[in-house]
Amino acid sequence: MNAETTPSLAYSWGILAASITTGSFAQITLKHLTNTLARKKDSGRLVAIPWAALWAILFGLATVCWLMALRHLDISYAYPLLSLGYVLVTSLAALLLDEHVSRSHWLAIGLITCGAALVAGSI
Repeated sequence: MNAETTPSLAYSWGILAASITTGSFAQITLKHLTNTLARKKDSGRLVAIPWAALWAILFGLATVCWLMALRHLDISYAYPLLSLGYVLVTSLAALLLDEHVSRSHWLAIGLITCGAALVAGSI
């Protein structure tokens, strides 16, 4: 690859961030889907179809972004940063699904964030 066709490092990290974000929203969508199915039983199956489709689209998009990021980033740096998905999923679950998150859980999430920052800072 020459300089004109090689994406910038910022672009590669942006694609990785898109993968993490999209994957996190896919997980929240999947949880909402399972909640819908549990509440509605048989009638909920039709209601759940759009949520299942959205989950599949988000998951597919996250996977495509991950593959694009891996083309240009070392997996030894990119993979540990996927742990930021834990932070995002937990935050989204608390905000969108009204899940309770304890202090010790937030402390653990903070430690994960510190670890990811250390990995990102070692580039």
